[in-house]
Amino acid sequence: MDNSKNFIADFPVDSAEFFKAITYATTELYISMHVLDLEDNTAFPIKTNEFIDKFMKCGSTLQESITNIMVNLACPESVETIKNFTILSTLSERMKNANVISEIFHGKIHGWSKAMFVRVGDEKPLRRVLYVVENVNAQMTKLEQEKELLEQNRKQQNMINALMDGYASVVCVDFATEKVEFFRTSDRIKSAIGFMKEPPPFKILVEKLINTAVLEEDRDNLWKVAEESYIKEHMQVGNSLSQIFHNELGQYVEMKVVRTGEETTVFGFTDKHNEITEINDKIYKDSLTQVMNRKYFDDKLAPCNFQAVVMADIDFFKEVNDNYGHQCGDAALAAVASILSSSVRSSDCVVRYGGDEFLISFKGIAPEVLKNRLEQMRAKAEKIKLQDYPNVQLTMSFGGTYGDGTVSDMLSFADEALYVSKKKRNCVTLVPFEEKN
Repeated sequence: MDNSKNFIADFPVDSAEFFKAITYATTELYISMHVLDLEDNTAFPIKTNEFIDKFMKCGSTLQESITNIMVNLACPESVETIKNFTILSTLSERMKNANVISEIFHGKIHGWSKAMFVRVGDEKPLRRVLYVVENVNAQMTKLEQEKELLEQNRKQQNMINALMDGYASVVCVDFATEKVEFFRTSDRIKSAIGFMKEPPPFKILVEKLINTAVLEEDRDNLWKVAEESYIKEHMQVGNSLSQIFHNELGQYVEMKVVRTGEETTVFGFTDKHNEITEINDKIYKDSLTQVMNRKYFDDKLAPCNFQAVVMADIDFFKEVNDNYGHQCGDAALAAVASILSSSVRSSDCVVRYGGDEFLISFKGIAPEVLKNRLEQMRAKAEKIKLQDYPNVQLTMSFGGTYGDGTVSDMLSFADEALYVSKKKRNCVTLVPFEEKN
């Protein structure tokens, strides 16, 4: 025997009134509700208001009335869409395989709204439909927020794509999670970070890249602009900055940083050797000798760490100018600079310090190797032949210091060594660098 409770109620005595009450309760969801008879071209209002009635009565046909209502409900940008949706002559075909069709539009009064045709009965061809207009403004607010978020993501992706254009490596970091995502990776960067199934946390990645793919004197500057605190303090969302540095081969490279969100930032790396060389030619290169100039020393080189600093000049250079003219002096300077720059590595640097004085800084060089290198330069200078001045004989004096320090700190030791060499001329003098306490 079934002892379960029966929750299914019998029809109320006055079923017509009961279903009428349900219908009116349902209308609370809608701005308006009409039953349309497509055969008789009539409309029975279940829910309406003065605004809708006003335009319903303006039309000479059902179609014209429905169109009047929707055109006056909808904002201009939604008028064409809603007019097409409410064409009754095509409704039967459009609802051939559907019980409900709908269209969202933007209304003048209720904001975002939705118009719906709902099949009534199963008559064929389609005869009666329920036409309702629903206020979905709250739902559309959420949809608009999602749309806005999608648009922000699209703009962010476009920004990333623009950044990727021309950049050998592009990486995105989420500071909140420290998650790293590579969009593009050059072979040089792959070699620097090694093989990994998943990118490491951002701080570990930066440490690997800077310690293996950046020249030592530029590492501190790169650390600074790559720090989360620096980016959040100095960059608003959407802003970017660029930092030029030397890679481990001594080549110019650019890092671009774009803050794409409150917690997300994109880093792009590209070789800019040609472009930066062109810029430096105008700013930091001596036009006569084609080596770096004093401004480069003051702006860039002075605070950098090197293992040797050498000062060199042309012996009796004033007599060359006085006896043969400044054009001869210029030719001598250019010839000497050519020998110096061709005798050093890409990690070393030659600067025309002033007049006929040249400064040479060396990376990772032992004292005995330095001595041999300078003697070779001195010997090459002795063999210089100036095409238009065959009688001019050039020699050079070199004074240097070796150890480990900044170029500016080592300079005075190199100057003292050069002073010793100038007493003899055409020789090399080296002294150890002793950092002053």
